[in-house]
Amino acid sequence: MNYPTYKLGEICETTSGGTPNRKNDAYYGGSIPWVKSGELGKGVIFDTEEKITEEAVKESSAKIFPEGTLLIALYGATIGKLGFLGVPAATNQAVCGIFANEKIDLQFLSYYLFHKRNDLIAQGTGGAQPNISQTILKNLPIPLPPLPTQRKIAAVLSSLDDKIENNRKICANLEAQAQAIVKSWFVDF
Repeated sequence: MNYPTYKLGEICETTSGGTPNRKNDAYYGGSIPWVKSGELGKGVIFDTEEKITEEAVKESSAKIFPEGTLLIALYGATIGKLGFLGVPAATNQAVCGIFANEKIDLQFLSYYLFHKRNDLIAQGTGGAQPNISQTILKNLPIPLPPLPTQRKIAAVLSSLDDKIENNRKICANLEAQAQAIVKSWFVDF
């Protein structure tokens, strides 16, 4: 199907986070989850390795994103990795937040961005830690079906993801059973 295409920046508001000064101990060890790009790719984020303080948010470029925000990594080996916030949280500058609105279903967008990950990686620039900018992300063309169609697409893909995960669990269980049987057969040899 041919749907109208828009640049991501035309249909979504985005912003990246920030890193409070590491030399200021008053900025770390607080209660605000602080997402780094390495924590993406694991689904919904409810907790983080590090937390920052209210003072860090007030006095640095760190900002709190609302629950439900779609996150995408902009730097290094994690370029294009995705996640959703399950709680309000801040991020470092290597993570871009994409905010919900009435034009696009973020679950639909996450599947599309996952599909375009290799294209985003190919646009990475820099030496040892290539990165993509928000400009590259904002200029990414997005086909935009009507919202009900976006939701249907996301629901079908989510259902497939669930089935794939169930099959992985079944395969892991069968493999463990096979290893146990082989071990029991050859334990005396």
